[in-house]
Amino acid sequence: MAGLDVVVSAIAPGDDIADQIAHAAVLPATARVLLKALERHPATRLVVGGGGSLESAPGVRILDDEEGFSRVLTDVLHVPAEYRKVVLAHAEVLDLCRLSDRNWTYVSPSAGRIEPGERTGRYRLGGDQVLPPVEGAGDISTQDLAVALLDEIENPRHIQRRFTVGY
Repeated sequence: MAGLDVVVSAIAPGDDIADQIAHAAVLPATARVLLKALERHPATRLVVGGGGSLESAPGVRILDDEEGFSRVLTDVLHVPAEYRKVVLAHAEVLDLCRLSDRNWTYVSPSAGRIEPGERTGRYRLGGDQVLPPVEGAGDISTQDLAVALLDEIENPRHIQRRFTVGY
């Protein structure tokens, strides 16, 4: 990490949904290692993220409504309800960052699914809550999420904070 301005942790704990569920503990374990390594490199910023810990209202995480969140997983994201284990691992990463005194930023896609699509360069930013839907706007494309991430890296506005990005 010596000499680096930013480290982006964009790992998935497996190649498919079942693998990700089985190995969800990799996410917080990796965050612990990176946050520990940053003790020797306090100027380096860690950028990490996940969307499942977003709030529906201030202080009310969507994932804490088990029944409602299970419906989101199965009906909206089309993953098994057991995927909640991965979402909880992402939430733990956010908690680890918030408890640290390291230089970090946590990015959360707002809508749910991140899929390849058009790179528009246009997106909205928010804080801890899911962005209100915009008619005709769907989930964020991987391309526009990458643009938002690079914009944050080049012009930091969310140091030691989470932000959400969506259409």
